Amino acid sequence: RFRTLEEKHGSLIKGMLASRRMRPAPPKPDAPTPARPQSVFMSLQGGMNELIDTLVDQLTGDLCLSTKVESLAAQDDGYRLRLADGAEVQAQSVVLAIPAYIAAELMRSFAPAAANQLEQIRYVSTGTISLAFRRDEIDNPLNGFGVVIPRSEGRLINAVTWTSTKFNQRAPDDAVLLRAFFGGSRHPEMMDHDDAALLAIVRRELVELLGIRATPLFHRIFRWHRANPQYDVGHLDRVDAVEAALPTGLFVTGSPYRGVGIPDCVHQAQTTAAAVAAHTQPVKMPA
Repeated sequence: RFRTLEEKHGSLIKGMLASRRMRPAPPKPDAPTPARPQSVFMSLQGGMNELIDTLVDQLTGDLCLSTKVESLAAQDDGYRLRLADGAEVQAQSVVLAIPAYIAAELMRSFAPAAANQLEQIRYVSTGTISLAFRRDEIDNPLNGFGVVIPRSEGRLINAVTWTSTKFNQRAPDDAVLLRAFFGGSRHPEMMDHDDAALLAIVRRELVELLGIRATPLFHRIFRWHRANPQYDVGHLDRVDAVEAALPTGLFVTGSPYRGVGIPDCVHQAQTTAAAVAAHTQPVKMPA
């Protein structure tokens, strides 16, 4: 979306201003005022897990959920996967929709050139802390959907999203839900703090940034270690090199390659599925 705005209007700021002008006119004074501003952002009502649950419900065939793959070996007629429970799976094609560095480990013995390129894709660790507050205990009007904090500010957090404003049905009308982001390449040391230290740091940042001094009703901390791929200069050339070095029948897809967002991952999955279908020969069933 941001790229489209920039291409259409010449800059993100001009694009956002144009989007604001296209919004519906504000209600007349005698019209009821909406409880919350209308958000241009969308998410799944049940959270991201709803997407996975729906996929599982719609997939056919044999599903092995929460099952670790111990090894992957190339064979004359395809590949052999050995699972953590000792079971083996034979396949003509294999799709690795996993972190690049884990894919590298699995294919190193038979595709070292591709593995070496995959290892060059850099990852960072990030985390979030969600905090709920009573609305009447926060003086800040929270107009907007959050703040992205530039490196020049010298802050220990990277951004704050006003989750209950940005997404519908995330908090009752008398409460607000905020989410602060930390870690990444800017402050990797933040990932080493325990929960108490993280909470103290984030609350101090919220006081200084937004004037929020209230005690949270509750908080939840989530950490994702080495989970965010970084698209350094030359990234797409590296992805091209990976794909060129993959043996026949082995495919990689997902956030490490050609887009980290859900729409990009869906598009990559569709492209990969078509490639798998073109490669895989139908299995002849005995008469």
